[in-house]
Amino acid sequence: MADKCCDTDMWFLVNALEKLSSVPPLWPDTAKNFTVTWRNENLAVQASSPFESATKFTFCLNEFGYLSSDSVMSSEIEVLDENSDKYIYNVILHDNIPSIELNFVLKNTTSRYDLNDDPSSTVNTPSIVDLERDELIDNTLKHYFGFTGFRPLQRETIVATMKGDDVLTVVGTGGGNSLTYLLPAVISEKTTFVIAPTKSLIDDIIDSCGRLKISSCKFTTGDIPKEVQESQLLNLPEFKVVVVTPEMLEEGELINALYQLIEKEKLERIVFDEAHTIVSWGNTFRPVYKQVCEKLANIIVPKLLLSATVTGKLEAELKTIFSALTVLRTSVFRENLFLEVKERTNKFYDEVKDFILEHKNESGIIYCVLPKDVATVHAELLKRGVESVKYHGQLSEDVRVSNHTKWFNDECHVIVANSSFGMGIDKKDVRYIIHARMPTSLEEYYQQCGRAGRDKLPSKCILFYSYGDKNALVKLFQREADPNDQVSTLNELVNFLEDPVQCRHRSLMIFFGESLQDFMCGVIKFCDNCCNRGEFYVTDGTSDALKVVQTIVELTGRVFICNTLKLFLARSRQKIIKEQELDVLSNFGCLEKRFIPTVLLDKFLHSLIYFGILAEIPQK
Repeated sequence: MADKCCDTDMWFLVNALEKLSSVPPLWPDTAKNFTVTWRNENLAVQASSPFESATKFTFCLNEFGYLSSDSVMSSEIEVLDENSDKYIYNVILHDNIPSIELNFVLKNTTSRYDLNDDPSSTVNTPSIVDLERDELIDNTLKHYFGFTGFRPLQRETIVATMKGDDVLTVVGTGGGNSLTYLLPAVISEKTTFVIAPTKSLIDDIIDSCGRLKISSCKFTTGDIPKEVQESQLLNLPEFKVVVVTPEMLEEGELINALYQLIEKEKLERIVFDEAHTIVSWGNTFRPVYKQVCEKLANIIVPKLLLSATVTGKLEAELKTIFSALTVLRTSVFRENLFLEVKERTNKFYDEVKDFILEHKNESGIIYCVLPKDVATVHAELLKRGVESVKYHGQLSEDVRVSNHTKWFNDECHVIVANSSFGMGIDKKDVRYIIHARMPTSLEEYYQQCGRAGRDKLPSKCILFYSYGDKNALVKLFQREADPNDQVSTLNELVNFLEDPVQCRHRSLMIFFGESLQDFMCGVIKFCDNCCNRGEFYVTDGTSDALKVVQTIVELTGRVFICNTLKLFLARSRQKIIKEQELDVLSNFGCLEKRFIPTVLLDKFLHSLIYFGILAEIPQK
């Protein structure tokens, strides 16, 4: 920033105040009053969030010439909200476009009194800092783990769990969750039990403990000799970390050994890694998983739940299992990930080949849902001269380990896999994720995208989509305990994929229950919608929806799919319309001129399904 005189600064502040007053809040219904401080001068700004108020002021700085590509701001921007919480922002210039990043937040911890209460009792009083504990944590981080600082929420999680709180920490993939229980385990003389849902994740935890020289052992089904398990059980208190699949604690010697640790006061805490699966898997194909966790929730030791993907609904259900949870969250927004959705055509394999060749020598993952799809995509890439390895649960363990190792060590840059390849995979330089088909949920989509860009460098996530994918998944879900709930989950994902306007990161933030206080889309382009968004307007679709419902009534007694309904409404002359003599009905072509091109009619019908106006009945 140029060094300007005080008179010039005052001129700027007067004009900035006028400019800021003329720009309405982004969300007027939630607007609040903020005070922006710059060069010891205060300006009153009305905005929907601290981030919005700082962003408005930053653009004023740029417009009036106080920012340039070869200069640095002389001071930070401070924003004070109505609760006197202070937000400190740094200004960044990216391709001559100003943007800001949150430096830190200083919460107002002044005691607040309720006039109806005894003035000697207070709420929101800052907790007393345990300097000895904090020093021990810092020294262990530096001298044992070799880190100079914590990632977001690591310290807060460690302090809370060491105080004895039951904690749920939701941090994006690659956020360093394992440190939050490994560091306390190193400090403690007691044993930490870690419940992990997959063998690959368990092996990753054991490998991490081995590299850090933390004594550990694992209990899983089928791959550990009986004599080894018996030896581990006899020496259980000697291990700092014990990692198990939940089913191993259903009954038998291991759960008895766990209770013995509790009786002897030698159990430090129980950790639930990938805690969202307690509900999402426990309610579907692994009921024992949830039952075991419900039993462990009643044990009086600190519980630590870790995940990257917990929606508000999942959080509420976890709170019914673990009654008194302290919840710590970071944003799900990953600014280095570019999200894109593309229509999958008959040129799909060639498009993937071309993309991989454009990103030669870069690591990538191609995700499918079913093992047979993994095999097909792998074979088609080999036909086109693209070297790749494959990974799914039906391969032998030796093949899975070999293929994973080749990919991890960059002997082969592309791996084609399903969801069994994910948890515990921590390769920092994955530059792209390709979804060959629609995944099973938004949570799974976000989790798999999170495998990219863990080194914070720009990475791409491309999903190739066809509505037909949903029908295939619906058939798959017919075996589930609650297929209707799974279909609703798929409809949520379809709505996300077919939205041509909303920033995809913003949609994910809303889905995971974030307030959006510190996010505004569109300044820097993070997804295909933000890059390609043209003019759009909101219109009332009630009359069109009514015509669709009237058509459904007219077609009562017939079995037809959504695509046939679209053809009927658009007055198509395709063979299926003629064969079923649909072109003689009164509503034939009633939306012919309302949706051009007809792909918009597809999306309209899908939105009616999403909002529950129409229902698809799965055919067995």
